[in-house]
Amino acid sequence: MEVELKLLLDPADNKRLIQHPLIAAHASGAVRSAQLSAHYFDTPDLHLLHHGAGLRVRKMDGIWIQTMKAGGSVQNGLHQRHEWEGPVARPWPQLGKLRKLMAGQPAWQAVLDAPSLKDRLDALFSVQVERRTWDLDVDGNQIELVLDHGTIERHGQQVPINEIELELKAGQPIALFQFAQQLQHDLPLHLSNSSKAERGYALCVQSGTVPVKARALALAPDDSVAAVWLAVLGNCLDHIQRNEAAVIHGDNAESLHQMRVGVRRLRSAFKLFDAAAPCPPALRDDIDWLGSELGTARDWDVLSEATLGQLSGHLGQELVTLQALLQEQVRSSRQSAAQALLSQRYTRLQLALGAWMQQLAQMPDDSGDAQALAQPAGSFAQQVLLRLHKSMLKRADRSVAGDPASVHRLRIAGKRSRYALEFFQSLYRHGSTQRYLDALSTLQDRLGAHNDLVVAERLLRELQQQRPEAAAALAYVRGYLQAQRERDATDIGAVRKSVHALHLPQRA
Repeated sequence: MEVELKLLLDPADNKRLIQHPLIAAHASGAVRSAQLSAHYFDTPDLHLLHHGAGLRVRKMDGIWIQTMKAGGSVQNGLHQRHEWEGPVARPWPQLGKLRKLMAGQPAWQAVLDAPSLKDRLDALFSVQVERRTWDLDVDGNQIELVLDHGTIERHGQQVPINEIELELKAGQPIALFQFAQQLQHDLPLHLSNSSKAERGYALCVQSGTVPVKARALALAPDDSVAAVWLAVLGNCLDHIQRNEAAVIHGDNAESLHQMRVGVRRLRSAFKLFDAAAPCPPALRDDIDWLGSELGTARDWDVLSEATLGQLSGHLGQELVTLQALLQEQVRSSRQSAAQALLSQRYTRLQLALGAWMQQLAQMPDDSGDAQALAQPAGSFAQQVLLRLHKSMLKRADRSVAGDPASVHRLRIAGKRSRYALEFFQSLYRHGSTQRYLDALSTLQDRLGAHNDLVVAERLLRELQQQRPEAAAALAYVRGYLQAQRERDATDIGAVRKSVHALHLPQRA
């Protein structure tokens, strides 16, 4: 299993990396330089890609080497994949040799046994890089540091490459994150969850960026809390990071929404597991910062597209004037969110999360936290869901129609219950789980509409202070929304009744 951490670096900073004293302090030999040329192969219908595999033939020191990477996982820039490689006679794959290397891996051998695969393979794109390699000894961990500078090319289209790979040859994965954290003190680095193959395939598919929702988790009742916690953390990070590119480079409001939901799920998860593995305060502060950056942009999106979008048939010139102002706010807040994701603070957050997750995975069995994390997931989930259910009942009883803050607290309690059950739902019976989730979703929709109007009032008031020339239009729209809020006031009695009618799902 290949284990490596990928980081992106601006080519203008390559010299600073090459001369960095941290490398000199840990290098066990001289730097090695090479020009590498690789061709990546697949079928016209992308058979290998659809099975989570990549196949290349690369020339190294005058010898052609074929490599297939497959399976594994990518999380916080840490790539863990199966890898099989060996020499071939020419710049073309030899599938028979690969099958022999895969002895004991029938699932991956089956991928190569697809009908006529050999005849359908073709070179889809190529990678040309200048590579510098250092062998490092970092506190007993053997790490290969690679700097690749070059291009990915397909049919005349090129994508630049300038990346660092920290590959673990022997030792613990946490060493990769810790070494990257030290480098980041002096160099502007960014984590990369995309391999060269994935970036090359992007030239083939040209799919663009799309919103990505959270993937379902598969847990077992006898899993330890530690295993479940790491799975939940990884699931939240996957949800966040798979929407990064769209938020940075696109203008799809749903991608921003999904990334914000991912951060909310992460924050909720930290609260769920706080007693077993409390989050370091500095890490929590950075997660709150990220949530705030995304939340501000999302609030302006909702005001512009959802809240005021419903008024197009009721307001005239006032709405036209306001929409022009709002578009400026939407663009500005989205740019701020994108800059937050490109910032070094975001990279520090990701590296710190990666290091902390590795610490959890390596926690000594006799530590206090380890004992709490060793309990079975089934009983832990039941305790958590019961506690959140009781809290939601209490919030419902304390909600008052004229007190937006109390209604908001009930909404948050319902959301935390929903996120928790989504994390643990594979441990519960599907029917009762789905009924509970549907009820919580309905509750969130009812209270969310009320909250959107409360947020709209706050944002419009801020805008009125910033843009006094539009005060009349803003005051008119605020008045209209206030009247709508009073007319469509949430029936707290009915909400309270629906919350008390909820029954916790049954365990599988």
